[in-house]
Amino acid sequence: MSNQMIDDLAQLRARVRGAQRIVSAPLLTFGVLVLIYPLVALLAGLLGAGGNHLVVLAYWPLATAAGLVTLWLAARRRTLRDGVGEGTHDYGTATRTYLVVLVIMLVGFIPALFIGVFMPLVWPALVLIALAVWQRSNPLYTWAAAIGITGGVTTVLLAASSPEGNGWFWLPIHAAVGLAMIIGGLVIRRREAAA
Repeated sequence: MSNQMIDDLAQLRARVRGAQRIVSAPLLTFGVLVLIYPLVALLAGLLGAGGNHLVVLAYWPLATAAGLVTLWLAARRRTLRDGVGEGTHDYGTATRTYLVVLVIMLVGFIPALFIGVFMPLVWPALVLIALAVWQRSNPLYTWAAAIGITGGVTTVLLAASSPEGNGWFWLPIHAAVGLAMIIGGLVIRRREAAA
């Protein structure tokens, strides 16, 4: 192959990947879910201890399913509108895989669901890491790792805080991470569109 053909192929690959929105779509989707989580947690606190724990326990498994379905439907719409296929690793397969894993977790390993309760930023980070590996996307993996590290540090700080102290300091951290994901997703979407 000539150098011109290799350059043309690289440009075509960049345009197709940009049209598929491999990085921006998950960042925007899960950024919104991360931003909503503190509000849901605060409102769930009004339900009393039982209702609060149930809502917080169910949020990430259900929000992840909703986010993946949203990504899947958006990718299908883009496929029909633009003619750019979903790629070999589409969100439909990722969504079905997640739902199977979630059912297995519910049946056999319920304690895994507590990741969403005790380390709320780690759950979306794990999902984004899985999507990054699935889509072979280094930028998405980098974002996911940063979110996971932030979630781990927040969890350690929360565990180290005194019981009498304010345990709600994680709310602005969550909001900041959600906003960073949304802003990062918008910036990356502009780059994807320009490719």
